[in-house]
Amino acid sequence: MIKAKSAKAKGHRLEKQVASDLTKAGLKARLQPGSGIYTAFPHDVQVEIHGKRYIVECKARKDSFRQLDSWLGAADILVVRCDRAEPRVYMSWSAFLEIVGEDEEEEEESDAPAPRD
Repeated sequence: MIKAKSAKAKGHRLEKQVASDLTKAGLKARLQPGSGIYTAFPHDVQVEIHGKRYIVECKARKDSFRQLDSWLGAADILVVRCDRAEPRVYMSWSAFLEIVGEDEEEEEESDAPAPRD
């Protein structure tokens, strides 16, 4: 059994990695103060994607999510839905970063001055 301190440290390492990876992908991301203990700052990480803020909850597990990983197989994205609830998306972290990260070519084009007529 994991001691509380080591479980907390394991979770904090994941939160820091998520915020760091999102920032490296060109997104504005930060750790939430207190890691979710304050109602004004829920969950673990805040990220801005295409001008909209999203809140991220991070969970680290020793045995991963075996059933979801099995269903994902060699696919890039798995969509699951429980009865009539909204579908959920499960994918690798690298696939997610590729989807939401800023496209370097697009960024270079937007920095270039507009052509004159």
